[in-house]
Amino acid sequence: MTIIFDGEKLAKQKELKLKQKVMAYHAKGIYPKVVAIFFHEDQASILYTSLKKQTAESLGIAYQAKEFSFASPVEEIQKYIEELNADPSVTGIIIQKPWTKKWLESVPNGDFNEWWGSLVSKIATKKSHGVNKDVDGLAPATLEAIKNGTWMQDQMVLPATARAVLSILKDYRANVDSDFSYLTEKVLIIGQSDLLGRPLYWHMQNLMQKGATVPQTFGEVCQVAVSESQVSKNKCEVKLVGKQGLAELIEQKKSLSDFRVIISATGQKNLIKGDLIADHSIIIDVGEPQGDIDLPSCLNKADFITPVPNGVGPMTVVSLMANALDLLRSFPQKILGDFNQFIVGKDLSP
Repeated sequence: MTIIFDGEKLAKQKELKLKQKVMAYHAKGIYPKVVAIFFHEDQASILYTSLKKQTAESLGIAYQAKEFSFASPVEEIQKYIEELNADPSVTGIIIQKPWTKKWLESVPNGDFNEWWGSLVSKIATKKSHGVNKDVDGLAPATLEAIKNGTWMQDQMVLPATARAVLSILKDYRANVDSDFSYLTEKVLIIGQSDLLGRPLYWHMQNLMQKGATVPQTFGEVCQVAVSESQVSKNKCEVKLVGKQGLAELIEQKKSLSDFRVIISATGQKNLIKGDLIADHSIIIDVGEPQGDIDLPSCLNKADFITPVPNGVGPMTVVSLMANALDLLRSFPQKILGDFNQFIVGKDLSP
């Protein structure tokens, strides 16, 4: 029988743990504060900003939102970001990434990647400002660190959706199959965005190649330590493809049955059908605004499926809040005082 994951339930459990950590912060005189930038032309961004603000404030994390327009001068937005970088009361910054299509409707001849890069690259990192404030994990420096496998040492964070997926896989191991580890399985990631596909691929690949010896303080995102011999024995693999790459696999009559874990994030309805997957698959559906999985045909074939809605979505919001707290590790002693002694060596993941 297929287990249908309950994202709301697990997210609520993690929120309770996060709230305890925030209260511990407050007891030490530390008050996490996140500032989000959003663009009023993108209705989805307005909704997401509202949901994140509601969750943050319920946990005791201050959350301030600043509205701009796609037509706002880049220099104006950059100046505001620099003000946030310099403000010691601001412990995290989010720039709500709009849909490219929506941005191009307002700036038809513009270069979205250039525009986006000119903003997100301004968020403070330890190298540029002595502290990391990139809550989303989308700044170029953060993505480069993830690719190089140094993000943990650099006290950075994974993008929230990637962290959410890893948290779900960790929960599967803890509550369903204690012998499971994605680090010894064949994993297929469909969708090559910076929000999920690429950073998740880099992270998994790095762990597999290194034998997955990871610090205990990042238990949520790294799951378990696995020896090189275990990795080699199982012939583990992580593969990243886009829609075209998936179409080529199908056209070549190569099903997805070689992969135990499939993580799909295209937003193409019913893309993954039951006849493509192996028995006992673990299917993580990150499709938006509609799911990628044809649920009826995958039921009773897959062992585990995350639905849309009520799957990865709620976990992404709580993972973002966990990121906001984890960034406090990077703050220098002069800002946090003896609070650093409180968090060093502790597992802050929810």
